[in-house]
Amino acid sequence: MTTKNTSSPGRWRVGSPIRHLAGRTSAEPATGGAGTVMSVDGVDLHVRADGPPDGHALLMLHGFGASTAWFDQVVARLPECRIIRVDLLGHGGSARPTSGYDPDSQGRLYARLLCELDLNDVTVVGHSMGSLFGVATAEYSTRITRLVLIGEGPDTSTGTLPPGEWVIHTPWIGPILQQHGPVFVTNRVVRRAFAPGFDMATAFTNPSQGLHDARSLNHPAFTQSMKQRKAWTKRLGLDARLDKLALPALVIFGRADRFYNVDASLVRYRAVRTITTTVLEQVGHTPMIEAPDRVADLIREFLSTGDKLPAIPPETADPTKKEKQP
Repeated sequence: MTTKNTSSPGRWRVGSPIRHLAGRTSAEPATGGAGTVMSVDGVDLHVRADGPPDGHALLMLHGFGASTAWFDQVVARLPECRIIRVDLLGHGGSARPTSGYDPDSQGRLYARLLCELDLNDVTVVGHSMGSLFGVATAEYSTRITRLVLIGEGPDTSTGTLPPGEWVIHTPWIGPILQQHGPVFVTNRVVRRAFAPGFDMATAFTNPSQGLHDARSLNHPAFTQSMKQRKAWTKRLGLDARLDKLALPALVIFGRADRFYNVDASLVRYRAVRTITTTVLEQVGHTPMIEAPDRVADLIREFLSTGDKLPAIPPETADPTKKEKQP
């Protein structure tokens, strides 16, 4: 393992106008950020560490088109935990290679990261697509003992996209629109990650964070992540994978999630004995930003249960209240 001190984002290199328009097709180096760039099996990852070294270890993996900044608010509310955040391959300050975006490759990569950091009894906290990589990491590492999945359905069959928005997720067309189209197009996609009416001014310290993260992906990261995600969950959904892992898992959804059919997802997750589900009312696809107090409380409570499997029915929770509701 080697580390590199990299603090400035820099500018992406552009080889030609055509390649630039195509959404940056070449590999791009890690740019770093507030954390440290670590070389793991020859891949440079931007890693951030917070909290006491002897705290309960959490590995937080953000979603597609996001970065470690999307966990800022919940990290601040869990000061007793040792929290490791990683910019996913192709995102944020991590490297953007031309391949390796499938969940199995990334699972092995983050499993190796845990070895490099010598972390044990780790709870993975994944948001959206980061949940896939969290499950994949658990499939390759015995260091993981619990999982928290936020805003992710068992597979893409439970996903929902509004009319016309499929274009932004189309190979070649999507990256071009996301990086070179009108700002309002990208902002609209980012906005859908939150419940209607949510005050976006409270989401990030940097008001342009969502736009910056969404536009930071190069073409391979964008297209391969979407394609491989669908193929991987089609082979075996997250519900079935969690059943095989037999590890305690907590699944959190916002009732106003606009990327997934919450009820259809819950039916499948609730059929697995090791999974506890929680639904936060008046919250969208990004509970750790929209309801960080409640999410932090849920994670803390989940950690306190140890390795016990859920013995009570799933519950629905109101983000404005701390106590459980029937």
